[in-house]
Amino acid sequence: MERINTKYGILEGLTYVKHHENGSLRECTLDKLNKLETPYGLLIPKYEYGEERSKHIPSAAFYDNGNLKKIYLEKQTDVNTSIGILPAELITFYEDESIKRIFPLNGKITGYWSEEDEYNLAEEIEIDISTGKLKEKIISVYFYKSGSIKSLTFWSKNDIKINSPSGDVFVRIGVSFYEDGKLKSFEPAKPTAISTGIGTIMAYDTQALGIYGDSNSVKFFNEGRVESLITSTDTIEVISKKGEKNLHEPLLRPSVINENFMEIVPLNIEFYEDKVKFSSGIHHRFPAEYIINQYNFHIKSSPFEESSPCSSCTGY
Repeated sequence: MERINTKYGILEGLTYVKHHENGSLRECTLDKLNKLETPYGLLIPKYEYGEERSKHIPSAAFYDNGNLKKIYLEKQTDVNTSIGILPAELITFYEDESIKRIFPLNGKITGYWSEEDEYNLAEEIEIDISTGKLKEKIISVYFYKSGSIKSLTFWSKNDIKINSPSGDVFVRIGVSFYEDGKLKSFEPAKPTAISTGIGTIMAYDTQALGIYGDSNSVKFFNEGRVESLITSTDTIEVISKKGEKNLHEPLLRPSVINENFMEIVPLNIEFYEDKVKFSSGIHHRFPAEYIINQYNFHIKSSPFEESSPCSSCTGY
């Protein structure tokens, strides 16, 4: 039986092996108990794949310098991190062995194991961050190499209250931070009033994707000013000193799911230097830019009702 020596110990029971170009181990799948001595204690990579939650992914992966890149743990394990002890089923690392991401759970969502089942299995985690103390169920914690928190990703059904430069807000999906701990971005859980350089705008993204909380629709500069946001409800009338008017607002388009249903294409608004820029949708189409002190801006908010083009879908 093949055995491979790593800096963390000898690996046995290899059922799948892939190597880097330099010949070092890139990734492997195991069917036997192995114990790896790591800077974070003894870690046991996945070797029993028969459970309904088990993902069919490699047990461990390595950088070409031999350092651990990822480990799928046999069972949830308490890991000592820069912010305290965190439970983990999957850990990824930077090339220098510092922790990159921790996933408390790593179950496979199928017809036999639902997201609701996985959510019910999750436990609340206490984390002290610049926006206040959190005690929530968390999908993942993303770290800078320095050990400070880069982002938190939340479960889709959780709306969480945090403190932001715009006051207390309810967020979904996630939040991200600068390395010094200041809030970098958040995803509003509902249309939220945000004070900007052109007035107060109701921020909310109907097209937000709940995968990771690394980059969210309301972004701040490090000192707390709004860098950008997305609105699904507000119309901004831009009036020049000569009285010329331009209108910027969310658009409507036929849904890709149901062509008889019109879905919102949100309006992107970005601030930099002394300017504001408007564009539409995730591809930032139809851009228009204005020097703020040369125009007047009138903002009108419309009532927001979120609905789904899929009559059988839940979660709306």
